[in-house]
Order: sequence, then C-alpha cells, then structure tokens
Amino acid sequence: MKIVIVGYGPGGAAAAVAARMFSSESDIKILTDETLEAHKKPGASLALEFPDTEKLSINDWSVAALAEKRIEVLSGTRVEAGDPVTKTLQIVNGNGASVLKFDRLILATGGIPNVPNIPGIALQGVFTIQTLADTRAIGKQLSGMSTIVIIGAGFSGLETAERMINLGKETHMVVRSRLMRRQLEPPMSAELRSRLPRSFKLHLGSSPTEIVGDQHVVGVSIGDEIIDADAVLFMTGVKPNTTLAQSLGVRIGDLGGIIVNEQMQTSEHDIFAVGDCIEMKDTYTGKNILLPIGSMAARCGRQAGVAAVGGKKIYADTSKRLQYDRLFGIDVVCIGHSSTTANDLGVKTVVQYVEDPIEFSKTALVLDSNGRLIGGQVIASRQGARLGYEILERVESGVILKDQPLLKPRHERLLEYLENSFGPIQ
Repeated sequence: MKIVIVGYGPGGAAAAVAARMFSSESDIKILTDETLEAHKKPGASLALEFPDTEKLSINDWSVAALAEKRIEVLSGTRVEAGDPVTKTLQIVNGNGASVLKFDRLILATGGIPNVPNIPGIALQGVFTIQTLADTRAIGKQLSGMSTIVIIGAGFSGLETAERMINLGKETHMVVRSRLMRRQLEPPMSAELRSRLPRSFKLHLGSSPTEIVGDQHVVGVSIGDEIIDADAVLFMTGVKPNTTLAQSLGVRIGDLGGIIVNEQMQTSEHDIFAVGDCIEMKDTYTGKNILLPIGSMAARCGRQAGVAAVGGKKIYADTSKRLQYDRLFGIDVVCIGHSSTTANDLGVKTVVQYVEDPIEFSKTALVLDSNGRLIGGQVIASRQGARLGYEILERVESGVILKDQPLLKPRHERLLEYLENSFGPIQ
C-alpha cells in the first residue's frame, strides 16, 4: 500500500510513524516543500536569537530517523494539485514535474498566516512566521534593528516578545483587546499583564490601521498614534491551508477547514487530513471548531496514520486541548474551554478563581451550568504543570467540580497534617 503524506510538521511526521507501527509493508512517503527537518514549534522563537541553532530539532522525526523506519522524506517537493479518481498528485521538485500515485493520502498542509489587509503590509521589514526558515531569516536581519512591533498576543506572540526583549530590543505589542483573549479569562489576562517586564510596551485595545514607510517600514499607525518601528512581526494566528484539498474535491466546512470524522477521514474515502488545516468536533458540544495547536496536530496525525493503513483503533485524546508555555519566567497553562470559546459554542459558563499567595499562582476554573469542569487556566511562578494536570484530569473525566475539587497546595496539606497530629502550630 502506498501512503503519501503532504506536510512534515507534527501532524505529518506523527502520521508517518503511526502508519509504520501498524503496517510493516506499506510504502510511506512524506512530501514537503521545506528543506529543513521537522522541528519544535513551541520555542521556535529561539531561532530569532540564534538563527543557526540546532536545539529545535526533533531527533525521532529527523530524515535519518524516519529513513531507519523506511519512511522517505521528499524535501523541496511542492504539490501542485491532485486527482482523487486516479489517485495521483502532481508534484514539482529539483527533478522537475512528475506524477506520484497513492493508495491513501494524508493532508497535513497546516495553516497560512492570517494577516490583515491594510496599507503598507508588503513593505520590507514586515514579517510573518510560518516556518523555521522564516524565523531564521528574520533572526539574521535583526542585528541592525532596535525597535520591534509585534501584532497579536497569543502564545507565539508573547514568546516572540520575550525573545526580542532578551535581545535588548525596544519591544511593543499591539493587542486588539487583551492578552490571550481566547485562552484566558479577563482577570487571568490582567494577572499575566501584571507580571510582564515594565520595559515591554503594550498597546491594548488597538489594531494597526497602516504600516508606515516608503520602501521599508518606519512605523505602525494605530488610530492617531504612530509607533516607530524597524520591523513589524504579525503573530495574528493562521487560517487553514486548503488549496490542495480543494483541488482534490474534499469537503470544506463553514469555518474554512477540511471536514474530518473521528478517524481523520475526509469526504473522500481514501484521503485523510490533520492539523491546522482541519475542522474538528468539539468533544463537549459536538460542534466543529478550529484548533491550530501543534500537540493536537500530532495526536490527529497518529489517528490518521493508523486509520490510513486499515487500523480500527480510535484514540480518545485526539481533540484534547492543552497548551503550556513558560513566558517571562511564568508558567501559563490553558486546558479545555475558556469562557470565550465556550460561549462561542453557545455554552453558558461560570468561572471560579483560586489564588495561592505562597506559590504565587492564580487559577481559573470554567464550569458549565451543571457545575461540570470544562476548562481551566493557570498562571504561576512554578508548579503550573501540576495544577494543569489536576484540571486536565477532571475535565477529561467530566466530573462535577464540587464532587472532586482541586487538591489543596502541599504546604496547606502539610500544615493540616501537622496540626491534626501534633496540635495547633503557633
């Protein structure tokens, strides 16, 4: 069986490895127009500071490691179009144009930067980051620049801002509403903001109306104000890349992503899709959502790889929503739904907050109208992962929070143990 995977990100690489685990005989190929090997997505901003770093490599997904599993990576290969009837792809690489046949096809084409159409967007010094090659190229141009403006305030935008501050750049961030609006509750956004360095210049409640300059950017216009800038980085998210899918006649959903079932199968029986290019069913509401998260792409890839070679296993964690990063020395953890994403799907929520001044942490717990925990967020100086795991465990099991509350911090439990054993501690 010929398995062809288009895309060498987390979804494509995970699909290839899973397909090989469940089928020792299949011919498996990954097609990618990139020339760099698979790399870490969270943390990729490291290449802005160290463009030639090798620390972003994922050894298990390297070309050599995949070759040992008899998975061939065709780098520098662009897929122009496909035909689901003849099961062929039209490809172009260093050897020219050719046709490649497949029995099963997995689309892991990712997303494309979602950049607003405003004047000056094509000026030199205006960047988007889609690949590691982009990041490296930008990093090599930063040495002569002193003032950087970042548009967007998600995980990637804040990670990039931290890297710019580490480089000694005057760093501005333009934010349409508040920090991490879709992931964090308003008080959690405020908490995160309160912990950021004072040198980090935030412009909240603003959107860029024009990139100012002649040939090269010199500033960003936000209303009546112009922020001086040597470079502008748009970190405003991605939209599904469905160009190839459309040429294959695959069904596209109302949100702009490829429609898939629980096996990651598209409307074409022998074509599967994973990652930022798809719409997934939310496990809580059953409605379609977009989830451009690298860890989810990898889990979807595993599911697609198994299904593509005929496996029947369904993984329950495919749509598990979990994001973690350490930003400016702060653990930021987001699990399941925020009130914003839940309300978008018509779910009414109540949010409870828990603070621990000793651990310097703040936690938001998102409950539905029945008291079921459907999401949560943690901002902590340390041990954010521990709190995040407790929330994740309860979200996955669908518990009523009052029946299974979060564990008290260890120092409180130790104090209770000592007082119960030895009496009040003065």
